[in-house]
Amino acid sequence: MPNLPSRRAPSPSHRAPRGLRSLALVLGVLTLATVCDARVGAQDASTRTLGYATLAPPGSVVARGLDAWSRELRRRTGGTLQLRVYAGGVQGDEPEVVQKIRTGRLDMGSVTATGLSLIHRPALVLQLPGSYYRREQLDAARRALGPEIEAGMLEHGFRMLGWADIGRPHIFSRFEIRRPEDFARAHVWVRADDLVLPAFYEVVPSQPVVLTVPEVLGGLTARRIDTFLAPPAVALALQWSAHVTHMNDMPLGFLIGGSVISESAFSTLTPEQQTALRESSLQFHGLSRRSAERAEADAIGALRTHGITIVEARVADLEPWFEVGRRVRARVGPQIASPELLERAARFSQLP
Repeated sequence: MPNLPSRRAPSPSHRAPRGLRSLALVLGVLTLATVCDARVGAQDASTRTLGYATLAPPGSVVARGLDAWSRELRRRTGGTLQLRVYAGGVQGDEPEVVQKIRTGRLDMGSVTATGLSLIHRPALVLQLPGSYYRREQLDAARRALGPEIEAGMLEHGFRMLGWADIGRPHIFSRFEIRRPEDFARAHVWVRADDLVLPAFYEVVPSQPVVLTVPEVLGGLTARRIDTFLAPPAVALALQWSAHVTHMNDMPLGFLIGGSVISESAFSTLTPEQQTALRESSLQFHGLSRRSAERAEADAIGALRTHGITIVEARVADLEPWFEVGRRVRARVGPQIASPELLERAARFSQLP
């Protein structure tokens, strides 16, 4: 892919292209998100409302996708079950909302691997750096290991409603980053309570700055950070891409996530409502996973249009990144899961 001239990206008010806007249903279930508060506001006694909070702005493709899910729930349950969408991150970042679910202050929500790891740390075996570079590898590992991971989550009081692929993270920055050593001058975002990225930035020397997801846009605007890792669709939707000039075109694996509900809240639903919630969630998450690559391609096209310089990964640049992945896995793997589970997860990285 040819490089484009580097110039300042347009203002954060730019909109995603039509192709991305049409993916509202998909992005509604795979975004970096928080959870819901079913106790906010009054509700009809005959209708159970599960609040759903997201980091995405009100009226965004994400919020519209969640509205579509709620309509499907109402249709399937004769109007007795629905979602109430709280947009804009008003419920806080994932560590806060996972704790709220755990203590019964919230019912359900969408989390990334950060939230999953706070529930059941072995979930991170599906997202260790450099483990899976092809979607078929991740899908095979998730089919094999997902039921075991979900059973572990259930032991901690959380039920997985559906897995999502948030996207493939790329390096975004205000200068060209092609190889690991180029991070030396980067002020890079590290997510609060992230287990893997701190190890990544110990292996790849840089200047990490710890921020919650809602703080990233302000950190970019104030130039506290100049570099971050994110899927292109997420960087575009949350307006982060408007504050950088470069994106490396080599994805660093996959970011995973999913929707969870506390088992105590799930148990209060009628059998019919439980079935509708499970089936509709699996439908939406399955659609999101199948459409993830299209969403990424659309986002990269939009980023080019907005003036982002795409840094092409050369063959000679790949091995240093593979070595970084090996070193990070060796460093954090023992903190995440048993050697036996790590070994089983690693087998899927060898799939052709």
